[in-house]
Amino acid sequence: MKYALITGASRGIGAEFAKLFARDGVGVILCSSPRGWDELQALVVELKSVFSVEAYGLCQDLSLPGAAAALIAQVNELDLPIEYLVNNAGVGIVGIEFQGYDQAQMTAMLQLNVVTLSELTLHYVKQMLPRGRGRILNLSAASGYIVPHGLETGYAASKSYVISLSEALSCDLRGTGVTCTHVAPSATKTSFFFDAGLVDDRRLAKLGYSQPDEVARAGYEAMLAGRTSAVPGLSNKIIIWLARISPSKLLTGIISAYVVTRKLE
Repeated sequence: MKYALITGASRGIGAEFAKLFARDGVGVILCSSPRGWDELQALVVELKSVFSVEAYGLCQDLSLPGAAAALIAQVNELDLPIEYLVNNAGVGIVGIEFQGYDQAQMTAMLQLNVVTLSELTLHYVKQMLPRGRGRILNLSAASGYIVPHGLETGYAASKSYVISLSEALSCDLRGTGVTCTHVAPSATKTSFFFDAGLVDDRRLAKLGYSQPDEVARAGYEAMLAGRTSAVPGLSNKIIIWLARISPSKLLTGIISAYVVTRKLE
């Protein structure tokens, strides 16, 4: 049996990724933080029952230094080859200016979105290359394409890194049998914006939410096809295109900040 390691898998897009792999007969090793542990355990039971696949749940706070090494050690104890790595876990600080960040919260965000993702990718790509096969799927974001992104500075910058890393690694891996894909959703109907501190997200809702299963399916299909990227949703594609051709960086920053402003007037 092939196995997929999926981070941030207790709910939302991560849980949908798990269902897609399980549907196709791939065993899943799912990781969540302690906060999502109860939900993850329930998901493991569901996947075993519905899809009759091997499913394992691991608990690890990937926003802490050294968390990638700790998770790798947990996976090694299972002694199962990882054919697929899905770096889905992520967190954001949204709706406030960079100078208003709490330093500890910012460090935890960068640790999770950038450092842990990079460490897991590096470890497992080195395992995949000698076998001549393997798939890496990273969750980026449309905000990573929008520069500057007002009131989403650190999160958008971290997702720009994920886009850059994924696309460069995809180039490095040509001809090896191993691929790297990233999926860049816009606002998705998950708990992300509540967790990020943006409780009043009606402006985002007006743009139209993606559904977690739609985002997961787009990323999953792109990964299986060996494509470098997937941008789900027509409106998402249009927003990214407009940001790229905008004649004014100031205008881009103002509009993007308006969308994630915490309080409506």
